Amino acid sequence: MFKVVLWLSLILVASVQAGDDFSIAKSYEFKSKTLNENRKIVVSLPDGYASSDARYPVIYLLDGVQNLKHVVGSVDVLTRVGNMPPSIIVGIKSENRMKDFTPSHVAEIEESGGAKQFLSFLENELVPFIDSKYRTNKFRVLEGHSVAGLFTAYAWMQSPTLFDAYIVMAPAFWWNNEQLTRDVKAFLADNPTLEKTLYFGVGKEDGNRHSQKRFVEEIARASQHKLRLAHKEFDDEGHMSGPLLTNYFALKFIFSDMKLPQAIRDNYSDAKFLAHETTIMEKYGELARQAQEVYVPLAMELMKQKNYQGAVTVFRRNAQAYEMNNYPQNYVWLAEALEKNNELAAAMKVYKQAYELSQKTGYGESEKYLIKANELKDALKSSDNQAN
Repeated sequence: MFKVVLWLSLILVASVQAGDDFSIAKSYEFKSKTLNENRKIVVSLPDGYASSDARYPVIYLLDGVQNLKHVVGSVDVLTRVGNMPPSIIVGIKSENRMKDFTPSHVAEIEESGGAKQFLSFLENELVPFIDSKYRTNKFRVLEGHSVAGLFTAYAWMQSPTLFDAYIVMAPAFWWNNEQLTRDVKAFLADNPTLEKTLYFGVGKEDGNRHSQKRFVEEIARASQHKLRLAHKEFDDEGHMSGPLLTNYFALKFIFSDMKLPQAIRDNYSDAKFLAHETTIMEKYGELARQAQEVYVPLAMELMKQKNYQGAVTVFRRNAQAYEMNNYPQNYVWLAEALEKNNELAAAMKVYKQAYELSQKTGYGESEKYLIKANELKDALKSSDNQAN
């Protein structure tokens, strides 16, 4: 197991390329007829977008300019290690938050109550624009903080088919005497079969945590619902620091169904494993993958059990899913399993792939891989001679 952990740690080092300039997003001035104004939109594309034909989930980020950097960072880490699929991030710059994000008018704030109009902007203008300009796969996440968190819950209740998952961070559920908390019971009664994912997060030092807790408790009281629901209060975090952790753990929760169920690991079959892989790619895009901390130990265990065909299947999926890492060991593992499974020609070919990649990246063990490829070549010749 130590060697597995060491190899997996080296993967991250091998995948870093130095000396490349980069930017994290492209900016647009979006002319909205619904809002009757221009809105700044920033779009961050996943690594490899330009060189692939894949389709991607989209994360719609409210207060998008302010929160873009930490969200892009979390998405990068979680994508790289296989805890979420590569995704497009669309950030929407806030102009008048108390207008756009509040679901009702209150006398103290003259411009309040514009959430319905802002939701129409998202549904009828921005989402169709993103779907037409970029390769999206229709899985959408909406996230917002504070008053934008209030709007995120409002959007779920007003247009429940527009997004698939919601990240609600330190929401201002106190708005208008906790209007949404009073409304959510009836909403759930009218939508008992709604299958959505909701994550509520807040710092323990944030005063908004009390109204958030009451909202979540109201959902929990509903006798019938099919929601995937999580609620977390973070120690030593306040109103402005809480979104960093909330976003990270919310994304892990939303995409946690990518992970191979323990029941399949305990009673492995190629059919069940490949069916799971197909399911996550159909839902989250063809580049969705599990963490190598799932693939590699599973395949190693199958090798111990002498289930070499199963090990070949898992190691092949691992090599394909992490091809962009340019890590020779992924191919060495596959070649070893192929050799054990008496697929010598295929093993020789994969050892050559490992050799060529090691030469290209300077990994350092290329001669060892070439020796193995030549040994298998000789073995195949000897076998052919004996057959003749």
